[in-house]
Amino acid sequence: MSERPAATRFSGKLIVGLTGNIATGKSAVMRLAADMGALTIDADKIVHELQDHDAELQAAIAVAFGSEVRREDGRIDRRALGKIVFDDPQAMRDLEGIVHPMAQRELARRVQESEQPIVFIEAIKLLEGPLVKMCHQIWVTRCSRQRQLDRLRICRGMETNTAVARIKAQPPQEEKVAQADVVIDTNGYMIDTEKQFQMAWTRLPDPAVVNTAILPPLPPRSNKTAAKTESRRPAKPITVAIAAPATPKPTDRPENLQVRRARPSDVAAMLLLIQKATGGSVTMKRAELLMALSERGYFIGQIGAAVSAVVGWNIDSQVARIDQIFIHPLSAAATTGLAILEEIEKSANDHICEIIIAFVPDDAPDEIQQMFAWQAFAAMDKIDLPLAWQEAITESQPGNTHFLLKVLRDERLKKG
Repeated sequence: MSERPAATRFSGKLIVGLTGNIATGKSAVMRLAADMGALTIDADKIVHELQDHDAELQAAIAVAFGSEVRREDGRIDRRALGKIVFDDPQAMRDLEGIVHPMAQRELARRVQESEQPIVFIEAIKLLEGPLVKMCHQIWVTRCSRQRQLDRLRICRGMETNTAVARIKAQPPQEEKVAQADVVIDTNGYMIDTEKQFQMAWTRLPDPAVVNTAILPPLPPRSNKTAAKTESRRPAKPITVAIAAPATPKPTDRPENLQVRRARPSDVAAMLLLIQKATGGSVTMKRAELLMALSERGYFIGQIGAAVSAVVGWNIDSQVARIDQIFIHPLSAAATTGLAILEEIEKSANDHICEIIIAFVPDDAPDEIQQMFAWQAFAAMDKIDLPLAWQEAITESQPGNTHFLLKVLRDERLKKG
């Protein structure tokens, strides 16, 4: 008879569970927590990663729901699986019974291996599952339904009917709010969210004195299964060939050059720069840019009071993505633009990112291409990359762009 697995204990860790309905600002709160040095884990993203790369989970789902939910490369076709489970409560429970134990095991591993004493775990169904039992505090984000709708349409590009359906499919926000230790209202500007976050952060108890967090026992994973998962990595190590820049990287900078995170008070200057940099082809309203500021990060580069570069970027699952680049005049690519890339790399390293992906417009001027070359970004064939990186590119690449890559941690490349 095999012994029953023991519960997982997390001593010296303060664990905060974050939840809230769709488009209520959870990502903004997680970004603020990461900036304060917390380990941030998106439990739902872990599920997606396992569906893409865990052979044991892929096989179990295919057995339960049919081989048609598995793609030729082994990954789970989430759209096909969704058609089966979303309208069938029993099928959804069956799927959760397969997925949740494995996701919890991976989550526990990340918490155990981290040296960070404060951990934020985001999960849309946090309150309905066992993860809630390991949390010292529950934080909930909320906002008006109209604000949810605006975010889904403006920031995620959803059609109105689709956005409304997604909102209506979730339980009332009040059910989550009623169980919260902390409620973050995100109806206002980002600075209002930051003030609420800082107040709640300063009131967190000392991780050294809180009760030991405990996660209920999980079934063990066999060595055989682990070997199958590892076999999905590329057969040979990959080398990244970086082309030498056409001209030497600039080293001299104006003394009054500054790079900083954008604030709501910068919206007017940002709108003007975007209009100049795109010749008017990209237009945004003030409200739309304010909304974008609450959902993602922007760096501003300026010399004195003159803003000459704005770059939009985000971090998700140890991958940093640059997907908005506005520079005017183009000569600023060698000063403020390059300084922003260096600041993004520093922040990505602080958040233990594996790579930075830059989605560059196909018609980007040579000055912008040169800027990325100076910072050692390289063009690579996606098929040669580890599957996790391929997925990150596929899921987020805008149209009419090509990607450039900078590898910060090459463990995945070294594992042949």
